[in-house]
Amino acid sequence: MIFASKSKYRMLVEEFIHSRLMDNGYRRIPLEEITNNLSISKKTIYKVYKSKSEITWSVIMGQLYNIYQNLILLLQEDNTMIQKVEKLSAIIEKYIPLFNEESLKRLRKDYPDLWKEVLSFRKEKVVPLMNLLLNHSKKHGLIQNYSNGLIIELFSSSLTISIEKNFQAQNKMDFQTAFRTIFNIVLNGIITRKGRKLLAINQRIKDERN
Repeated sequence: MIFASKSKYRMLVEEFIHSRLMDNGYRRIPLEEITNNLSISKKTIYKVYKSKSEITWSVIMGQLYNIYQNLILLLQEDNTMIQKVEKLSAIIEKYIPLFNEESLKRLRKDYPDLWKEVLSFRKEKVVPLMNLLLNHSKKHGLIQNYSNGLIIELFSSSLTISIEKNFQAQNKMDFQTAFRTIFNIVLNGIITRKGRKLLAINQRIKDERN
């Protein structure tokens, strides 16, 4: 029973923090905000976690592993490369608020060891899967033969703009609209004529199904 209760509280706490981070990117969340919103005591939280930093580590590393697993599943799917590229955009859209450059700067200030772990995980696990997807796309003649590192950095830098509140307000866009617009602009800069044709066919099929 004690184990079950701990698992339940861990799930509640991490789901709450995840929702906050997805709205605003990484930021410090006062313990009182957690206890007040979940109607649980600090004593209960410290029965589940040794410290507040352990909560942050658990949430952020958990999200990184989710990204990693989603990318592996994506690469294993029996879909066309164009469909995989489209699904990739959904994965990035889901997690970019937490791992954009501004969030990582704040994380570096508050938890430098965790920041290093995030960068290492991204470099050693996530980027190789992105390279695999890009190389497959090039092999099928869907994207231009630009440097993978440059493509990843370009997407990362450009898409970070979509979560900026000032950008959204000035352009009268919500995050989803801004993200998808920017993603499509950057994608169209690297995609080949063949890729555009297949993308259009795929979109037409989706429209007909709807």
